[in-house]
Amino acid sequence: MNKSTIRIIVAVLVILLFIPGLIAQDKVKEDTPYWENNYYKLNSARIDSLKILDKKYATPVIAEAKKRGLILEFHTLIRKLGNEYNLIFMTKLPSWAALEKNWFWETFRTIEPNEDKRKEAYEAYRWVFDGASRYDGIYTELEY
Repeated sequence: MNKSTIRIIVAVLVILLFIPGLIAQDKVKEDTPYWENNYYKLNSARIDSLKILDKKYATPVIAEAKKRGLILEFHTLIRKLGNEYNLIFMTKLPSWAALEKNWFWETFRTIEPNEDKRKEAYEAYRWVFDGASRYDGIYTELEY
């Protein structure tokens, strides 16, 4: 056998080893944690506002949501590129059913009973993300 034939055989074997795991990842498993990732591109003025809003609102909401078991983990990743920021919110949820709920605003409603204050916060966040490019992804952790 020549080297190119061996490479092809090795490549096929590697693919065959990983296909069952990749196919299994496509099936919804209710008891499996899921990562919901929201990606945004924001300008510097909006990122400064987001930091203020998150300190005031998101920090206590995230802590309460964790305490209630609505989310397992939450991370914010940021990268500055010129005058823009790439921003990723990573939320680990305990199940597929948890993905279908709006854990943030549901929790915020319980810790801030005043509807006018909730509307004020909602409008402030809406301004930050208005016009921002965004895409979402839902992932599971690959099991080997």
